Parts: sequence; structure tokens; C-alpha cells
Amino acid sequence: MELSPEEYGDYWGASVRVAVGVLVVLFGSRFVEPLLAHPEFGATAMGALLLAGLVLLGSFVAVLGLARATRTAVDVELRR
Repeated sequence: MELSPEEYGDYWGASVRVAVGVLVVLFGSRFVEPLLAHPEFGATAMGALLLAGLVLLGSFVAVLGLARATRTAVDVELRR
């Protein structure tokens, strides 16, 4: 598969999006961990909501990266 410079850049951009999505989920879970371990209900509920939001955000960004990589690969194969 031969890539043009633009397509190569699209692949790098897609891989960065996937990595950012994974990092958001990993660092978000570490950030929220003290709130989830707190004995008060309010802190635990806030931690759960933050964790759900960060997982949703990270998953969304990672799926956008996967979609961009797939679209680029399909475009390159169809161009052949």
C-alpha cells in the first residue's frame, strides 16, 4: 500500500486520536479513584459521574481515530 504524504499524515493523526482516547480513560480513572474510595455518598456519586464521562469521552475520541484510519485505508485501496 503506497501512501501519499497527506494519507500518511491522516494515519498519524488517527493513531494520535486513538492514543489520546486511551490516555483519557487511563488517567481519568486514576484521577477519579480517590473520589470512588471516599466514604461519603456525594463524593462517590461525583466520582462515578466523572468516570462515566471520561470513559465516554475517551471512547469517542478513540473511535474517531479508528474511523479515520479505516477511511484512509479504504480510500487508498480504492484508489489502486
